[in-house]
Amino acid sequence: MQDLARGPHISHLDNTPTRIELRWSAVVIGMVVGLLLGVLFMPGVTLEQILYLALHGICAQTHNLVVGGFQFPLCARDSGMYLSYLVTLGVVVARGRGLAGRLPPLRISLTILLLFVIMGVDGVNSTLAEFDFPHAYTPRDDLRLVTGMGAGIGLALVVLLVINTALRRDVQDQLHSLGTWRELGMIILINAIIVALIYTNLLIVAVPLALLSAAAVLLNLALVMMLIPSLFLGLGGRVTRTTQLAHPAFIGLVLGLTFLIALARYRIWMEVTGVLPPPLVP
Repeated sequence: MQDLARGPHISHLDNTPTRIELRWSAVVIGMVVGLLLGVLFMPGVTLEQILYLALHGICAQTHNLVVGGFQFPLCARDSGMYLSYLVTLGVVVARGRGLAGRLPPLRISLTILLLFVIMGVDGVNSTLAEFDFPHAYTPRDDLRLVTGMGAGIGLALVVLLVINTALRRDVQDQLHSLGTWRELGMIILINAIIVALIYTNLLIVAVPLALLSAAAVLLNLALVMMLIPSLFLGLGGRVTRTTQLAHPAFIGLVLGLTFLIALARYRIWMEVTGVLPPPLVP
C-alpha cells in the first residue's frame, strides 16, 4: 500500500481506556447482544416477520429477495447496498485504511461515482415501469441487487470519511480509504461471491445474509446519529481510541432504533388508513 501515511504521534497513554469508557463499551456490547438474542428468540413471531417489521420504513419492500424460502427484510436494491456497505468497511479496515482521511484517487472515485449513477438510472427505470410509463428495459431483481451493491461502496466510504475527519485526532489525512484498483476489485469480488451465494437459493445462506443486511442498516444509522452527540460531548477531533466512542455509540444506537420504530409505525399507519397498499408480510 504505497500511500499509507504516518499519522500524528499518539502516546501509549492515549490508547489506555478509562473506566467510564469500559463501562459504556460494556453497555453497548450488552445492548447489541440483547438485540440479537431478542431478534433470534422472540416468541410468537418468525425471524422473517421481526426483520420485515423492524425495517418496514426503510424501503418499499415490494421487490424483496426470497432465498431458500426466506424473505429478506429489504428490497433487492437496498439488500445489495447494505451488504456491500459492510463488505467495503471490512476491506478498508482489513487493508489498514480505517483511519483514512481522503477519498480514493480520482479515477477510482469517479468509477465509484459511476456505480452510484448506474444504480440511480436503474432505479428511475424501475419507477417508470412501476407506473406503466415508457422505460428502457424490464426491471429485474438481479439488476437491483447488483446496482445496489455498487452504490453501497460509495456510501460506506463517505460515512467513514465523515466520521474520521470529524472525530479522530489520529486521522491520516494523506491516506486514501481505497488506494488501489486491487482493493476496489477485492470489494467487487466479495460482492460477486455474495451474489453467487444468494443464487444458491439455500436457507443456510439466506438467514445470515438477511441478518447482516439488517445489522448494516442499524450500523449506518448509529454511525450517522452518533456524530452530533460526539461533538456535544467534546470529542470533535480528539478521538484516539475506539472506546472513546462507546458513549456516543450508545446514543447513536438508541436514536437509530427510535428512528426505525418511528418510520415503521408511520408506514403501518399509512397502510392501515389506505394511503399505502397493504404490506407483504412474510
